[in-house]
Amino acid sequence: MRYLLSVALLGIAAVAFAQDPADIFHKTVDLDSINVVNLDVYEYDQYEVRQWPGDDILIETSVKINNGKPHILKFFLEQKRWDLKEEVAGDRLSLVSRDKVRRVVQGTQGTTSETVNIVVYIPQEFTAAGSNVYQRSTK
Repeated sequence: MRYLLSVALLGIAAVAFAQDPADIFHKTVDLDSINVVNLDVYEYDQYEVRQWPGDDILIETSVKINNGKPHILKFFLEQKRWDLKEEVAGDRLSLVSRDKVRRVVQGTQGTTSETVNIVVYIPQEFTAAGSNVYQRSTK
């Protein structure tokens, strides 16, 4: 009887803790000679810009794979699917989504989807200067 009870509790715990794979990763970007920052983020990613007292940009990306396996998340992390790449031209920095054509992944249990939330922490000395454009106010 105890054995069956133990197996039942383990089964319930396994089902309760079975979640879609998710991860949070961080990236910093140096702003020494940069005076203007432009954001060009994939249209279906949710993102927000916050100011912080640091000297660099900190990018925090949270990804959740819905109806997927952990190896799918690991593969796409290695491929930098959700990365914002840096493009510098003079004193202007553009942070651009590396993959803007995200193909849907077909699994054995149906189609997977992804939820991506990006928070870009920009130093306090940068102020909004238009749609997704931030300019250094002092230097």
